[in-house]
Amino acid sequence: MSHELVFKKGIMFDLDGTLVNTLPDIATSINLARQAMGFDPMKPGDITCHVGNGTVHLVRQTIPVPEEQFEEAHNHYLSFYMEHMLDESELNPGAEEILHQFADRSLAVITNKPQNQTEKILAGLGVRDSFRVVLGGDALEKKKPDPLPLLHYMKQEGLSPDDVVMVGDGVNDIRAAHAAGVLAIGVTLGVSTLAELKAEKPAGIIEELTMLQEWIC
Repeated sequence: MSHELVFKKGIMFDLDGTLVNTLPDIATSINLARQAMGFDPMKPGDITCHVGNGTVHLVRQTIPVPEEQFEEAHNHYLSFYMEHMLDESELNPGAEEILHQFADRSLAVITNKPQNQTEKILAGLGVRDSFRVVLGGDALEKKKPDPLPLLHYMKQEGLSPDDVVMVGDGVNDIRAAHAAGVLAIGVTLGVSTLAELKAEKPAGIIEELTMLQEWIC
């Protein structure tokens, strides 16, 4: 795919599977919650394929309790995850380098992960101060793939769709970017397959974060 380098004033990053490999700790916490609800463990891959649509969706897909027990299961997961979210999670390769390179831009994290979890992970990994804006999935009335979080960020920072790019590993990231009229770059570091990302027609797809330098100057 041929393309020209473009200048962007703002870069929006997804969190899980894009900036940070959070999947092992998510799988651990779901299995602890499953155990608490009387279920056997699941294979990590069968859990993490449901990441990206928020915790309610994740728990519904992985802990098959009756509706009247859902809140209990969800609360178990939230409690275990707050305890274990920094056990194994780490910045993806190239994340620190790319955040340093573009430190003069308006950087944001826009994720469907709850705000308190997002803030704790970014702080725990020492990168919270890199971002002017952090929007979790419960920060606004709607989350990705709705464009609202992206539009909110642009309004807050005084930027137009032409000024910014959305970088993410999930189809929700690409769909939100398209809906907001923003350039979308897919990342093959998370749960979406290359085929799934290609089907959403992002402007480009990168295999590691340092490859963002091939798209943004």
